[in-house]
Amino acid sequence: MAKSNPDEKILSYNDVVLRRSDLDILSGPYFLNDRIIEFYFSHLSSCSEEILLIPPSITFWMMNCPAESLKDFLDPLHLPDKKVVIFPVNDNDDVSEAEGGSHWSLLAFERSMNTFYHHDSSRGGLSKRPAKRLYNAVKKFMSVSSSATDPVYKECTDSPHQVNGYDCGMYVLAIARIICSWYGSKDKDGHNMWFSAVKAQVTPSAVAAMRGEILGLIRGLMPKRNSSKMLVCMETILCSAALRLL
Repeated sequence: MAKSNPDEKILSYNDVVLRRSDLDILSGPYFLNDRIIEFYFSHLSSCSEEILLIPPSITFWMMNCPAESLKDFLDPLHLPDKKVVIFPVNDNDDVSEAEGGSHWSLLAFERSMNTFYHHDSSRGGLSKRPAKRLYNAVKKFMSVSSSATDPVYKECTDSPHQVNGYDCGMYVLAIARIICSWYGSKDKDGHNMWFSAVKAQVTPSAVAAMRGEILGLIRGLMPKRNSSKMLVCMETILCSAALRLL
């Protein structure tokens, strides 16, 4: 039997191209890559035009873009128009290695509270430094007014913790999904935040199950390339059966 090609393209979804190796990552106990996070963020982006989910590559550039170029880079994102902005944070500080790093966390900006909230699933706060670095880079661009008060930064110290060394990216996706769900159902007063839902719903078992859910989502979106082959096969079988009856 021919061995499958890990670089084979299996799905083009919006601007994201997934490869067969991405299925292997989701199937096994592996650290998520940029593509899987970008795919799921793109999937969640349909929840509301008022929520912006930033792809990992864009977040990485925000953290490393020269200060004099950052405004031109951020303008097309229309950050001041968004009620919620969700950033995946990676601890990679090597600009020559775009998909490096060893830990993911989530930074979410909520406009009514004018606050950035950092969710880190590690017990040692592995991403606090890169999260603060991202916050300092973008905080002045969240409002159209240069005189507006800068957003504040808060660590969500009671955010759920992972129980292994590879599920940090899954925690990012699980929390992002809850934030999107919260925004769609919240009472708009800005005070009933998503924290209680995160604590209740983002558990090790739920995160493990979510790998299978995302795998199912991807497989459901994959082109049905085998359907035409199956149709030809069925037609051949029916023709053979008809000939035998003659």
